[in-house]
Amino acid sequence: MSKVLITLLVISIVANMVGLYILYKYYRSGRVIDDLIDSLESMTEILERKCSTRMVFIHHSVGHGILQQGGLRDSLYEMGIFVKGATYGDNIGNKTDIKHWAPKFRDNMELIISFKTHPDKYYDDGTVNDIIMFKSCFPNSDIIEDGSEPGIPGGEIRSLANYRAAFTALKEEFVRHKDRLFIYMTAPPLVPEATTMEAAARARRFNRWLTEEFVPAYYKEDTGLDNFIVFNLFEVLADEDGFLREGYRLGRPGDSHPNEKANKIVAREFMEFFRPVWAAWQENRGISISYQ
Repeated sequence: MSKVLITLLVISIVANMVGLYILYKYYRSGRVIDDLIDSLESMTEILERKCSTRMVFIHHSVGHGILQQGGLRDSLYEMGIFVKGATYGDNIGNKTDIKHWAPKFRDNMELIISFKTHPDKYYDDGTVNDIIMFKSCFPNSDIIEDGSEPGIPGGEIRSLANYRAAFTALKEEFVRHKDRLFIYMTAPPLVPEATTMEAAARARRFNRWLTEEFVPAYYKEDTGLDNFIVFNLFEVLADEDGFLREGYRLGRPGDSHPNEKANKIVAREFMEFFRPVWAAWQENRGISISYQ
């Protein structure tokens, strides 16, 4: 059993004991819920203090499955990285379509950097998040047309041109905050009944453009910085037609959420991808590196 699992088990046992004590002591006073929340927050802070690095992950349901069911949160914790998920109900977590990222990062970066925990709590002591990971939901993989270049960053139509324009606009924010490591986890694929082969093929083209053209150009030609990377979640989960693989589906008609098997595979693939990136980032922080 890993150290992190043992730690979490001990904390769970202690939390239950504290909860029973509070329930016994304050049941008649109406303070039970507040005291339980305070106890859990205190234990979360104990875990966080054991980590040297903080990551905020802006995501919705698929991201939650990868963190929890897939075990990504535990794997990152073992590396000394404490992950906080910003999601529905958080100022920075409510809108995650591709068209939302540029204005979100432009207008809310201080909140993103200082995000502490859900729901909507922020550091007020100068503590910051070193890594900013963000992911759009699977409906963003239903790209309905190619569109016309150069596209519109905040365009309502899900088109290749608009998506490319959105990331071109994001580039300015990555450069402005070159001391943060930004990770984009691409939107996952959809089940066949939720999209078309043409739309799925466009999603594959867009994600390959990100990894094979946009990121290398960002490193080599545009900025010389190494603070933006892309994890191609779409490619990990998609079959040859660009749909969510049959073995990764929940089995509910029209539901594109990956199942537990998929979440565990994604977590493993992400760690294989991330470990060398993180090692290079720590070694070369503040120094541009060649993109390979």
